[in-house]
Amino acid sequence: MGSPLSDSHSRAGSGRPFAGRPFRRTVLAAAGVLVVAAAGLAWAGVAAARPGVSWAVWPGSNTATIRLTSGAGPFGHWILARSHLNVTDEADGRPVGRSSSGGIARLRLPPGLRTSLLIQVTGLRPRRLTLTVTTPPPLRATGSRLDPGKVVLLLSSPLRRQRPGPLCGDHTVSFPALSEVAVARDLRACSAMLHLTAADGERAVVPVTIPAIPAIPRPGRVALYAFASPAHRAIYITVDDGWTPSPQVLSIIARTRLPVTAFLIQQAVQPDLPYWRAFVKAGGTVGDHTVSHPDLTRLSLGQATFQWRQARLALGRWLGAAPVLGRPPYGAFDSPVETAAYQAGLKALAGWSASVDSHGIHTWNRLPLEPGEIVLLHWVPGLGGQLTALLRAIHALHLNPMRLTVASFADIHPQLRSLAGD
Repeated sequence: MGSPLSDSHSRAGSGRPFAGRPFRRTVLAAAGVLVVAAAGLAWAGVAAARPGVSWAVWPGSNTATIRLTSGAGPFGHWILARSHLNVTDEADGRPVGRSSSGGIARLRLPPGLRTSLLIQVTGLRPRRLTLTVTTPPPLRATGSRLDPGKVVLLLSSPLRRQRPGPLCGDHTVSFPALSEVAVARDLRACSAMLHLTAADGERAVVPVTIPAIPAIPRPGRVALYAFASPAHRAIYITVDDGWTPSPQVLSIIARTRLPVTAFLIQQAVQPDLPYWRAFVKAGGTVGDHTVSHPDLTRLSLGQATFQWRQARLALGRWLGAAPVLGRPPYGAFDSPVETAAYQAGLKALAGWSASVDSHGIHTWNRLPLEPGEIVLLHWVPGLGGQLTALLRAIHALHLNPMRLTVASFADIHPQLRSLAGD
């Protein structure tokens, strides 16, 4: 009984190897195909993941930034982390930049030159390429000139019209032309570094020395006068601002040939130029009351000069002749205001000793009007009535309205401090 069982088991056992060997060979062969296929796919993924190269050039600092970027596929970042970047000057082979693993190379470039850079990527997927970069020429000062009230620097390239702060506190900076920068002169000298940027991005730091404005010579001094010549019992009528032109006043001036000096604000005059041309045609005189009526003592010398000069030139263009007389807003006056008026081309500044408003006539000493007084009114509603009342008082006192000119201040002592008013 035992022997048949044993024989049966032996035959069954001896049959398994013959049935199993072909199956194992098939499995092993299939696994080999899968390994080879996976290796091929991996290599294809590695091949597709070659790092890229990007770059940017900054003209302002004459630098280039070259960066490795990740290639495509799942291996891109892995290969990038094992890659390096070397940059050499192609002309002489000199190393000019190198990155850390997977990093960025930054290098300085000579301004105004064409540079060829050889970029080499080392690592699992090496590559070589050439980058040619041309940087703008350096920005530099080529000369300077001294204009009225300012020093003008000439630059080698057109500039960006940025707004740098004032130098030395009060010296304003402007750009009169594409390749010029102007620094206003002041009562003090100024030495500073001027930071400039060209239109192409090049930057420069230019040392500048701005000489102080010399003291105004006494014969040319632009003084402030509250009185004028009393000869022939003269009295002088002045009207400020110009916001409310009065047809009634224009009619009085045209009919009687009354000499009136209007100290006009540029911004107030511009909307009503036909009226002011008629005022001048009727015999009126125009004076400078600045662009926008600021307190000039609170401005820098350059800003005050602009207020005087801009208004003077605009009034000259519009009304036929640039004023030579000015009146500081609010009567605010000091040495820089005088210097600014001188630089702007004015010859004298007119104050006042009496004023007229809707409440009547007010004199500096509370006495009746006297010869030599300069009377202040304003272009406001009701001016026609105020002027009519003033003329009655003038005629009652046997005074003679006369035109206010620079000659009217001959032998008159100037005012030494600000006046109170508007």
